[in-house]
Amino acid sequence: MKALQDTIKIDEGKCPPDCSICSETCLEKHSTIICNQCGEPVCEEYCPTGAITKDPENGMVRIEQTKCLGCGLCSLACPYGGIEYNADKKLSVKCDQCDGDPECVKACPQGLLTFIQNEPITTHFQMEDPLSHGTTMCPGCPAEIAHRFTLRVLGKDVILVGAPGCACAMILGVETPGGIKAPESVPCHMALLTNVASVMTGMKRYYNKIGKDVKVVSFVGDGATADIGFQPLSGAAERGENIIYICYDNEAYMNTGIQRSGTTPLGAWTTTSEVGPNQRGKGKEGKYVPLLMALHGGVSYTATATIAYPQDYARKLKKAMEVKDGMVYIHLFSPCPVGWRGEGDRVIEMCEAAVETNYFPLWEAEKRVFRLTHEVKHTRPIEEFTKMTDRFRHLGREELDTLQHVVEERMATIRKLARPL
Repeated sequence: MKALQDTIKIDEGKCPPDCSICSETCLEKHSTIICNQCGEPVCEEYCPTGAITKDPENGMVRIEQTKCLGCGLCSLACPYGGIEYNADKKLSVKCDQCDGDPECVKACPQGLLTFIQNEPITTHFQMEDPLSHGTTMCPGCPAEIAHRFTLRVLGKDVILVGAPGCACAMILGVETPGGIKAPESVPCHMALLTNVASVMTGMKRYYNKIGKDVKVVSFVGDGATADIGFQPLSGAAERGENIIYICYDNEAYMNTGIQRSGTTPLGAWTTTSEVGPNQRGKGKEGKYVPLLMALHGGVSYTATATIAYPQDYARKLKKAMEVKDGMVYIHLFSPCPVGWRGEGDRVIEMCEAAVETNYFPLWEAEKRVFRLTHEVKHTRPIEEFTKMTDRFRHLGREELDTLQHVVEERMATIRKLARPL
């Protein structure tokens, strides 16, 4: 398994222009600034004595001061200015992430620095990625990232159920050697748009009958969940079928032409909720499926998640695996860079912005006991999310205020239901 490494994440675009507290804190401790801990550090290559090395376990680039000649080549070579040459001591110094407890992160008053550690995430991984590296998914698709992550956490003792849509290319492969790497790694079955929950129910009951504990897990879109397949899903939830239903929600029928779905939000452009003289995107609020599912008596565990917060998602997947007495429903936020007319390399930022604006709050409900799993300390205005995609670019100030009200109203409902952290 390839090593994932700890890193300091900085939301630089959000930093107040007059704030330098993190830099001042770092300078006070190390007399240097933050280092990117590069995957292939140029400073290591240029060091003539081998004083600079990259730890293969945690990825930290360190300078062994006893070997440092003080030549300063590393500071000249670093393209990011991450190494400081101390002329008085004739030594080069750099960030070492404070040995796992970065002072700059603790000092940031805005909470814009985050120390992301790999261990809380990778400890959940039960196997290597079972999906082929080659797929027909669009560049930057968060559903692909989430699909790979989901299976690594859930492990091999699952049967994966799909439905017509983008993710079916991940399961079966389309015009490529893509899909499941080997038949024995993760068994999979393609259902119809209309009967995902029904197929899952039949599978689970059969394995129960033969005395085999197998988790039946879906990974399907919002069309098969909120619209065409909602009746059988609701029926399975009411009966308390012991299945794990994961919906990756890209808020439209992306695979068939970007038509609006039940989860398409107010004001959003789609090919069937166009923008023109007589229409301003979708005219109604989207269906809030996770709350609908949580209120079914047979659903033991409900959660919202996004791959931008992998530790939160991994913990929820582990909880899902432990449920024996009812259905599990996980609603996964998954913006489509093509259908949303956004940038493929910014989808993780879109997911973060959706959470930080409370457009997509992260919560869980265990048998109707609700709890927020990520409390937003500094809520951002809705335009910080909508500006990242062209599907909302037509919205004026009044329309944005209306969408903001919808978001706040939904968040207020969740807060009334949720217990404090």
